[in-house]
Amino acid sequence: MKYLEVREFSTITQALNFETSGENKVSGRLEAYSCKSVAADKKLYKFFENKFQEDLLEAASLSPEQSLSHIISPFGPLTESSSRKVLFYLIATLNASFPDYDFRSIKPEQFTHEPDVTAVMNDINSTLFTAGNTSAIRRHNMWENVDANIHLGEASVYSFHPDDDANPFGENGSIWSLHYFFFNRHLKRVVYFSCTCQSPTSYSEEDDEDSYELTDEYPITMQFSDVEMSPRTRPLLPEQSNLYTIKEL
Repeated sequence: MKYLEVREFSTITQALNFETSGENKVSGRLEAYSCKSVAADKKLYKFFENKFQEDLLEAASLSPEQSLSHIISPFGPLTESSSRKVLFYLIATLNASFPDYDFRSIKPEQFTHEPDVTAVMNDINSTLFTAGNTSAIRRHNMWENVDANIHLGEASVYSFHPDDDANPFGENGSIWSLHYFFFNRHLKRVVYFSCTCQSPTSYSEEDDEDSYELTDEYPITMQFSDVEMSPRTRPLLPEQSNLYTIKEL
């Protein structure tokens, strides 16, 4: 997936990062990606295709009801390459947005097809308004900019429900999170909206882990040989004391 630089999205992303009146920390992003494959995507797509063939072999040994779970997905039958490609695009988008995480283990059932884009917009609006943020929607015209880049009337919308292993914020104990993908097949483009709320305790603990606190257990020791000092500050050895004298006026 190729990241698309959209100036308005960068401004909106800044507005989606704020603290609520209860000092909860909200971290959000609005990003656009082209479905044009890069080198990493080609390897990922090959991995998914091989995994799908393995799943088909496994499904052949299961009951009809169990085997259907390997085929049915929110994107359509996984026996169709077009359905598998949509799943691939969304996972590749997550990998591009969070490069420190690997989302290849995500299962299709962690996504939901949202048939009503208006309901999705209302869900995002009400969540942000309740958190005390109206600037992203009203001041920065988020939906107008999203529509200009993805054509909402032509887009398919999918929500993502991560588990703790797949959620970049799950390990810190998020209060709530929203993950929506707007996919336009004709434009071959994905717009990704993500917003997560963390309590003060969760992100303060994260900051504490990143800081280094000096205690008696880790005393500071310094040897003069470790520091480059000028002759004025370097301690003199007895045999060197005659090299530096104070001239009397």
